[in-house]
Amino acid sequence: MKAKPDIKIRLVKKTDSNDWLAMRRALWPDCPPKKHREEMAEILADKKDQPAWVAESLSGEPAGFLEAAVRNYADGAGRQDVGYLEGWYVKPKFRKMGVGRALVKAAEEWAVGRGFSHMGSDTWVGNMGSYKAHQAMGYKDVGRDIHFVKKLKTKS
Repeated sequence: MKAKPDIKIRLVKKTDSNDWLAMRRALWPDCPPKKHREEMAEILADKKDQPAWVAESLSGEPAGFLEAAVRNYADGAGRQDVGYLEGWYVKPKFRKMGVGRALVKAAEEWAVGRGFSHMGSDTWVGNMGSYKAHQAMGYKDVGRDIHFVKKLKTKS
């Protein structure tokens, strides 16, 4: 494990937009920049139900981010409102230093403060780094989904 850096976790601000966008694009490269900006504006406008945090070094270098939201369902939690980890990213040079754990802890504290008894999350099948990180923080694998689609020939 690398040495733990001095990291500060705080709620995202509008002035973080460029760095936040760059990290979002690293996490979700297939999402168009315009869509990222729209989602970021929604998050900044609704910090109560869609908070986001940034991790930064004491010198101000962005190290990662986490976006959470209120959902009315999460697999394994039953039919109740839950906190949900919507997106979570740590820059490669800051991985395995506790940055992700600190971001998740901030989100879990927000969820407890909202009165939620569960925190949900997801990742795609095959993302073993994410899978192991979730397990290391006490998250349980409660199911896997594989979605299919077939393009049909239509009559002209």
